[in-house]
Order: sequence, then C-alpha cells, then structure tokens
Amino acid sequence: MKRVVKIGLGVLGLAILAGGGLIVLKGRQAASPAVAAAPVRFEGIEFSPADLTPAIRTDLRQVVRFSGGLQPLNQSMIRAEVAAVVNEISVRRGERVKKGQLLARLDTADVAAKLREKQSNLDSARSALNLAQINREKAETLLQRGVKSQTAMDEAENAWRTARANVAALEQQLAMARKALGDAAIYAPIDGLVSDRLVNPGERVAVDAKLFVIADLDTMEVEAMVPARDVPQLKIGQKVNLRVEGFGDRVFTGQIDRINPTAQSGSRSIPVFILLANPDHVLRGGMFGSGEAVLAEVAQVVAIPQEALRQENGTPVVYVLKDKQVQRRAVTVAITGTAEGRIGIASGLEAGETVVVTPGLRLNDGLAARIAGR
Repeated sequence: MKRVVKIGLGVLGLAILAGGGLIVLKGRQAASPAVAAAPVRFEGIEFSPADLTPAIRTDLRQVVRFSGGLQPLNQSMIRAEVAAVVNEISVRRGERVKKGQLLARLDTADVAAKLREKQSNLDSARSALNLAQINREKAETLLQRGVKSQTAMDEAENAWRTARANVAALEQQLAMARKALGDAAIYAPIDGLVSDRLVNPGERVAVDAKLFVIADLDTMEVEAMVPARDVPQLKIGQKVNLRVEGFGDRVFTGQIDRINPTAQSGSRSIPVFILLANPDHVLRGGMFGSGEAVLAEVAQVVAIPQEALRQENGTPVVYVLKDKQVQRRAVTVAITGTAEGRIGIASGLEAGETVVVTPGLRLNDGLAARIAGR
C-alpha cells in the first residue's frame, strides 16, 4: 500500500512540473513581442539647436574699444592782470563771444593815478638827466683846460650814468602802468562760448584772479584709457567711431591725434587722445562717449561666432554638421577680434553651412550626428 502511494506522488510531481513548465513557456512567449519592440540605440552624437549655427556672409570690422569724457580742444582761462574793482560785465554763461569782444571793465581810478605818478617821476628823472649831462660836459671841458681834476670829472660822469639808469627804470615802470591801464578792459582771447563766469560787478579782484573760461566747441577731444596690450595696434590718424550718451545710435567720426608715451599711474592703461569735429556744436564738455578704433575692415566675408573656431595642433578648424555626420574643416582666418564678435573665414567654409559652436564637445571627423528630436 505504501509503495502505491509513492508512485502516485511521483506521478503527481511530474504533472506539476510539467504544468509549471508550460506556464514558464507561456510566460516567455508572452514576453517576446516586448523585446522585439525595444528601440535601436543611436551610435553617434545628438546636438541641441543651441549647439549649432549657420555661417553667414557679412561685413566685419576689427576694432579696439575705448571710452572717455569729452572736452573742448581749445579753451581759455582768463585772469585779472591788475588788482581792481569790477565795474562792468557784459557777458553771461553760455553766451557766444568773438575774439576781441569786451567781456568786463575794471575800475581804472587807482591804475590811472599810478600812471600819472610814474609819468611825473619820469619827467623829474629826465630833468635830472639833462642837468647831469650838462655838468658832465662842463667837467670834461674844464678837465681839458686843466681847471678841474680827473676826480671831478669822474664824479660828473657817475652822476650822469646814475641819472640815465634812473630814467630807463622809470620808463619801464611807466610802460607797465600803461599796460595795467589797458588790462583794466578784459577782452575774449578766442571765439567760443562762455563756459564759466567767476566774478560779478562790484567785487574786488586780486592779480591773477580767475574771471572767465571761454570754450571753443569746434573741435572736441576725448581722453580714452586703452589697455596697454591694445596700444601697439593703434596709430596716429586712425579712424575712430564714437557714440555719445544722449544721441542714441548716432555715430560721430574722429581720429587718433596723440598717444601718451607712458601708462597712467596706478594702472596698466595708456591715455589715447581722439579729436572729433563738432561744427554744429551739439557736443559739449563733460559728455561721455564710447566707441572703437577701426583696425581693419573686410566686406562680405563668411562669418562664424568666435566660439566655433578651434585650434588643433596649431591649425584653425571648424566642425560642420552635414549629411548626418560631423565634418572637420581646416580653415583660413581672414579677420578676428571684430566688433560683431565674429570671425571671418577666407577659405574652407561656405555661407549657409551649419557649424558647431559649443567648444566643450569632443568631436571627430566622420562622427555620426543628428539634431535631437529629429
């Protein structure tokens, strides 16, 4: 009886295993379609649209950028030549004046009195000189006759020389007094605008006191601080394009007039002086401008962003996406460092071709490539 049971259990076990085997087989058969539907892995590189840009044909300019304040090239500080009270002022700030125009008059009473005093002293000195001349001639005659000694002759000669020197000194003083009287009238030394008036009627001014500032706006000067590394590319007479605050996109054209021989103390920048013609006088002192000196210009060149150019073993190259693969191109550079932030390519690349602009990507010639999502 026990033996029969064992056989039955064995048959039952085989049946269960057989059933389990069917279940596993069915499970494998059910999973097979899912495995067949798995996507094929792309063996290459996928670019985002931000990694790529088309090469374009455009005009490019190589420049050195700068900025600085504007000041009139010619301006004059007018100072008092005499100490006096201001009687009259005929101009105000902002008014246009011509060279030789009267600006102010100082009180001449004290100056005129000094002039009369100097004239009187000179007249007296000239009379003394005439007397000394007569005495000298008499002494010389008497010396020749043997009536007077050589000592008397020397004394007369010395008196005459002293009187003559005194006249010469007083003549100089009189000339200075006459000049002072003329200096009491203040005239404009140049054409321009009155940019500052530092005195009012009734005030007493000292010698060398500041009275007016006259600015000639025909030519403006910009003192720009340029990094020392860029100065070797600049030269006198070089064209400059300048934009001034308040004038929007208007461009003023000037040229480099002078380059300072030394860097400014405490910096590695060198002052460069730029002249701008200002015939309509729209530019004023104190305005701020920024612009660039044009080093080179190339018309209608194939241009790419600076980031697209790579250096490989000393050779400039770009990578192009074409026919679903990356192509390595050795190129010849026409112009760099442009105001537009682009590089001009002379050969090796055509306008319209798509270049890789992301510098960190590792690329090889012939690498399969596509744009993500396409």
